[in-house]
Amino acid sequence: MIFYRPILLVLVAVMFASTSARATMTEAEVALGAHDYVAARALLMDEADNGDADAQYRLGVLFDRGRGGMASPKAASVWFSRAAAQGHVAAMHAIGTYYEIGKGVAQDHVLASRWYSAAAEVGDAKAQRNLANLYLNGLGVARDYDRAAALLRAALEGGNTRAAKNLGYMYYFGLGVSQDLREATSLFELGAAADHATAGFALGLLYYEGNGVPQSFDVAHRLFLRAADAGHVDAQLMVARMLAFGEGVLANQHEAWFWLLLAEAQNPAAARYYLAKLAPEVLDEARDRAASRARNWQPRD
Repeated sequence: MIFYRPILLVLVAVMFASTSARATMTEAEVALGAHDYVAARALLMDEADNGDADAQYRLGVLFDRGRGGMASPKAASVWFSRAAAQGHVAAMHAIGTYYEIGKGVAQDHVLASRWYSAAAEVGDAKAQRNLANLYLNGLGVARDYDRAAALLRAALEGGNTRAAKNLGYMYYFGLGVSQDLREATSLFELGAAADHATAGFALGLLYYEGNGVPQSFDVAHRLFLRAADAGHVDAQLMVARMLAFGEGVLANQHEAWFWLLLAEAQNPAAARYYLAKLAPEVLDEARDRAASRARNWQPRD
């Protein structure tokens, strides 16, 4: 019996460590729920150092968002990489995103595609959509519209409604699929119904131009306005245009000026062009009011 004692002691130690790790992660969950990010970061650091993939991923998120301390994309990339190497799917997507945009690491579309592929293979809808965009643009992979369309369908089936806009554009232009304006419209409608500004803007353009749907400035304006409220710069420019020319709404140059001021923050060249055109029709007092509103404006969540 004495020969089994060392094995028993090892088993007890492992069980104790496992129980302790679960307790620490539970404490971290409580801290996160209470928005006590300083405590959460400390608790997660302990388990991340011990190799817990979920703790590593969550710690990466805190470093990414600057919660519980200074933001550090470099530190976030380290923890995302460690978690991804252990097969943590969300971490695979996260480090793929970092490589795609060059955040915390040197930009590398090849590595981005590899991490997206690993996550996409196990059904991660976000990774499927991101990988599709790489195939659409030939970044890190050979351009392949058929592959992109297949990935976007998979992402959509997996619940990623943002993929509806991307797939909608493929049907609109006939990339990797037969051109089908009706299908494009349906996909843009799906994305807009999920309140994605880019899909709402795309749908608004169809109604503005009467392309595949009956022309309706009224519908277009409502779609543009909702997207503009979410901070979509092209929608802000279109709202300003429609207000300036009275397309689907009563002409209101003062309100158009406000939307152009908002658009100026993201697309200064286009906004300033239209501001110059509109300037003779907007009084200084109205400009001041619009500027005050613009300074205090926040996009809707």
